[in-house]
Amino acid sequence: MMSLSLFFLLTLPILGGLLLFFFRQQDNLKKNISLAIFVLSLFAALYLFCKPQFSWSKYLFGGYTLTLGLDRLSRLVLVFANLFGALVCLYSKDYMNSKRGYFSWLLGLLAFSNLEIIAADFVIFIFAWIGSIGMLYALLNLGSKLSARKAATILGFSCICFIIGTYIFCLFRGSPSMSGGTSMILNQPVCWLVFGLMLTGGLAKLGSAPFHTWIPTASESAPVPAMAILPASLDKLLGVYILSRICLDFFVLNSFIIALLLIIGSLTIIFAVMLALTQHDLRKLLSYHAISQAGYMVLGLGTANPIGIIGAIFHMFNNAIYKNGLFLVGGAVEKQKGTFELDKLGGLARYMPLTFISGLVLALSISGIPPLNGFASKWMIYQATLLGLASSAGILLRFVYMFALIAAMFGSALTLASFIKFIHAIFLGQDNNLKKPPKEASWRMLTPLLVLSGLCVILGIFSNAFIKESLAPSFSFVLEYSGKWNSGFVALFIALALLLGLFLWRAMSAKKVRRDSFFTGGETAYAYPDFPATEFYKTIEELPLLRGAYRFLKSEKWDIYNILTWILKKCAGRN
Repeated sequence: MMSLSLFFLLTLPILGGLLLFFFRQQDNLKKNISLAIFVLSLFAALYLFCKPQFSWSKYLFGGYTLTLGLDRLSRLVLVFANLFGALVCLYSKDYMNSKRGYFSWLLGLLAFSNLEIIAADFVIFIFAWIGSIGMLYALLNLGSKLSARKAATILGFSCICFIIGTYIFCLFRGSPSMSGGTSMILNQPVCWLVFGLMLTGGLAKLGSAPFHTWIPTASESAPVPAMAILPASLDKLLGVYILSRICLDFFVLNSFIIALLLIIGSLTIIFAVMLALTQHDLRKLLSYHAISQAGYMVLGLGTANPIGIIGAIFHMFNNAIYKNGLFLVGGAVEKQKGTFELDKLGGLARYMPLTFISGLVLALSISGIPPLNGFASKWMIYQATLLGLASSAGILLRFVYMFALIAAMFGSALTLASFIKFIHAIFLGQDNNLKKPPKEASWRMLTPLLVLSGLCVILGIFSNAFIKESLAPSFSFVLEYSGKWNSGFVALFIALALLLGLFLWRAMSAKKVRRDSFFTGGETAYAYPDFPATEFYKTIEELPLLRGAYRFLKSEKWDIYNILTWILKKCAGRN
């Protein structure tokens, strides 16, 4: 049964992808085969999740033995990765038009992602990482060659850094195994070099600053399901997974590294959410929030205490859920309206009520509103930052913890502000449906939205149980914190308030809303004023204190892609 599970997780997606690539017609058959393979892979992941232990090895050549294995955390990551893949594939059946190779690349991405998760040594992990970059390039290339090249350049550079660092690290350990062995103490220059190289790979995989710039560029042209499965879901799962291994298993962190991670996380949160506030394109707004949420995970790991580490892992799952769903909401809206421009949307709640409810739940979750899952993980990260602030002896480190706490809480406030803009621009506000009115999304597109928004509610209400039963046992340390709260009571009170509000609305539905005329220059106006959501927070960008910051953030000369290409051109010119 173990070999059959590996076949469904690894071999079948590769074979299916190769087969579908040569199908010229029969789009429905291609979509059905792809979905069947995703479902089989999900069942295989669930089977391995239920097994108490999984390890597999096979001797290849040259004394190298291929080793695969799963621990408690990686088993959970495997299930979520395959769940997201199956939902995106189901969604794509109605969203995607005939684009040759899309489902083949999607299946290849599934196989390489599964291999990254179950890899037990660095050799196979890096091989799978390179394969996933290839699949990313192919998917993004369906939209724009520039965005595909930019993503491949940044991620390829970071992967090379990780390979070099890993090679030196394996020489230090004497083995390519990812489990066991001695953690490296940062007491020599070569140790710092190894950590920096491996950290570069982990941050790029996660989509954190400064290796994030390919994500907004890709969002403008890439298929929405590809954005939902890649930077929104799989990259976050695998990025935090490898980054947590770097911080917990491979190296012994000191005060300087803790401060560095806190600063990187804090700046990623603030700068990305500031850019999200000013976006008029729905895809770029969601892309910058995907980057901002990565900052919370880096910050949580940087606290270096059990609450923050488990909070970061919990936030990894939460972010993958609601960010995946938000991109799919955007795709459902674009399918009906034919645009991602916020100022051309509005009033869709009456036509797409289920999409609106799902989008509202997902937006409130990413904003950290209780009792949803986004609040539960952010609350743990706040607690961890406060604990670090109280227990730090050095003044500078305490200042960094204070800065991180302010950044995390301020980032949540700005996230809520931008998703008020999101909800108003798409579903509320003025109805711009002047021609044929849109209709609700198909059941294939709605099912992923309802599943993901439902998970936001379930993991929020039962967050303590999920942490206790699924996350905390994955670590050797004991999780204890005094800031626990009963999300069940909060959910009950909110449900009662919603029922009361519904009752009052129904009781007063017969009454009309009074409208008064207004005067402009002594003339009676017969049109009512419109307040487009794209104008929300526009003045923030023009404030004297922030004008320079926005100019710096939007300056492409600081884009890591432009820096890398400039260096490559200089090197080529010398040769």
